[in-house]
Amino acid sequence: MTRIIIMATVFTTVLSISHYFIWRRLVKNTNIKNKSRKLLTYFIIFLGVFIPISYITARFIPYKISFYSLWFANLWLGMMMLFMFSFLFIDIIRGALKLFKIARRDKTVKSPERKEFIAKSIGAGVTTLVLGTTALSIKNFYEMAIVKKVKISLDNLPKSFKGFRIAQISDIHIGQIMRKHTLVKIVEQVNSLNADIIVITGDLVDGSVENLFDEISPIKDLKAKYGVYFITGNHEYYSGAEQWTDAVTSLGIKVLQNENVEIKKNGESFFLVGVNDREAGKFGEKHSPDFKKAFSGINKDKKTVLLAHQPHDIEKAAEFNADLMLSGHTHGGQIWPFGLLVTLQQKYLKGYYKYEKTHLYVNQGTGCWGPPMRLDSENEITEITLT
Repeated sequence: MTRIIIMATVFTTVLSISHYFIWRRLVKNTNIKNKSRKLLTYFIIFLGVFIPISYITARFIPYKISFYSLWFANLWLGMMMLFMFSFLFIDIIRGALKLFKIARRDKTVKSPERKEFIAKSIGAGVTTLVLGTTALSIKNFYEMAIVKKVKISLDNLPKSFKGFRIAQISDIHIGQIMRKHTLVKIVEQVNSLNADIIVITGDLVDGSVENLFDEISPIKDLKAKYGVYFITGNHEYYSGAEQWTDAVTSLGIKVLQNENVEIKKNGESFFLVGVNDREAGKFGEKHSPDFKKAFSGINKDKKTVLLAHQPHDIEKAAEFNADLMLSGHTHGGQIWPFGLLVTLQQKYLKGYYKYEKTHLYVNQGTGCWGPPMRLDSENEITEITLT
């Protein structure tokens, strides 16, 4: 409970500061007068309050209803970030110019009229930029998920598994801004690949089983010769991980919780390993990721493919000699330049990497969390071919 209160306090504080900053740049500094000033002020206050209200009410009303308010709230959240980044970038440039001016001992003072003109020009320019970027980002989000075809070469791979294909989807976040009909299309896309195995690397949901079970039900139609597998992401724990693992299992999908399964073909095999999300221990010790347990009983001569939601786990994967690790979580940064901040917490943002002897592939997310926007990232389905 304390953790939730702290997170809510931080979120509310950041929202308040951000909206004040935007109000100051678009209203106060531009010196808008009379009714326009009041209307824009009230509108910015409304937007700031609307986000937390939408998140709270979504927990108590059906998703089919809350979807629309969540969509708008999340859209503004993305636009808010673009406004903040744009204004901060301009402030950095202006600060540098000011330092240069001081260094040159230039004591020219701008008139109030000139300052107001500059503020209005910047406000209009940034607003135009944000609206245009938002339109492009929404278009990118609603385009069909792209299929990234990746070949990964593993030393001493058994002959039977050369050309073996793994379809990976991740971070769909049903309960945020994606609905059942979109998931149906994703399932159809994945099935059309005729992959040998299908894996879902966490963050399938955002919300309760009672509210969202019907929305995720299309995953029962995922088909692969050697099975469909799921691991938890951090958002499953925000939403009731035990209930969700039971729900996913009831749809015919194998949930790997700190465990492994042997995939056999023509008398040869490799091990598919799944660990709980690295943050799961905050929700009870029994949920903690346990690599020792997950890799127990595996013959050292066998190849291993590890499913771990966060790419940050690559160091632990290498410690246990995993040959390949598949992750998600980062959304590929989702909205540039937000990805630059993501890399401060997650070194591996999207695509292929290699850490020591362990190969890593980070899916950009087949869906999104928060804003229905993609900028310098794509909704992704990954088809990995082992060679």
